[in-house]
Amino acid sequence: MSRGRDKHQARLSAVARQGRNLSRRARNRCELCGEGGSLKVVEVEPVLAEPDEARAILICPRCEGALGKKPPDPLSLRFLETAIWAEVPPVQSAGVRLVRRLAADGAPWAADALEGLYLDEKIAALLG
Repeated sequence: MSRGRDKHQARLSAVARQGRNLSRRARNRCELCGEGGSLKVVEVEPVLAEPDEARAILICPRCEGALGKKPPDPLSLRFLETAIWAEVPPVQSAGVRLVRRLAADGAPWAADALEGLYLDEKIAALLG
């Protein structure tokens, strides 16, 4: 049991070390909504065996919560209309996943945002 915990802690530490480069890329702002403040490195699914900064994003607590099981009020996430057009693949894929979930839950603006969306083959592959 301790070995699994140690392995998990080592992975979390490796992911957190990516923060400096991600912070530069994001200019110390949440890569989904643009807010500053307390930011956290989060891996975008599918998660690889080894942490890869090309599969991670820097996000604020609100966006981290939105990535959870039940997103907050869809109207508070309208900034995702911009995030789905991001040039950074993990940012775009996280944004598209959230917007798809919101559209499936009946948010009309999310369905509209997805209508004209073009996804690069690389992003489409990330989304599965």
